[in-house]
Amino acid sequence: MHIINLFQPVFRCLSIALVLYYLIKKKYKMIGSIILVFVLSYLPGMANRFLGIVIDPYSTMIYLIVLFMALYLGSSLGYYDRYWWWDRTIHFLSGVGFTGFGTAIININPDSKKIISLLFGFTFSVTLHVIWEVLEYVSDCLTHGNAQRWQKIHASVNHMPENAIQPAGLVDTMNDTICCMIGAGIATIIWWLIL
Repeated sequence: MHIINLFQPVFRCLSIALVLYYLIKKKYKMIGSIILVFVLSYLPGMANRFLGIVIDPYSTMIYLIVLFMALYLGSSLGYYDRYWWWDRTIHFLSGVGFTGFGTAIININPDSKKIISLLFGFTFSVTLHVIWEVLEYVSDCLTHGNAQRWQKIHASVNHMPENAIQPAGLVDTMNDTICCMIGAGIATIIWWLIL
């Protein structure tokens, strides 16, 4: 068994340990995001089992890291507001990981040309990123949240430089999209060398 294949079971065990820790500490608000991360960790396996989509272990590992960074560390522990680079790092890594997902989807058909496979992987990654940004916006509108930092009053100044012309939400969305595209572009180049 390759060492990278151990990442997923260890990740799930650590998720369960975190849930137990917060149960003991009676910090119930923290448990929801960890359970969501745990449940979503099964998505690559379900894609393989039900759709025949085999996602490589490296893309799966990056996917799990992005889930943990975004849902638990970012949202529950407030890393988005603590570290200016947190959001951009997550979007960069999601660009890398989702390129592997897209490549796995197109590789179901073995007759696909390499360039078609990589182009699909890149566009699939960017598309998922855009959907993520739309879901953030809808969530903000429905729950009066501020995931995109477009509310006028917010303690975080991480996403809006003093000399910005556009509102912080636009700056945040554009920076996130650019980071995702850079990550997807780098991953596409790496996949080009591997395939």
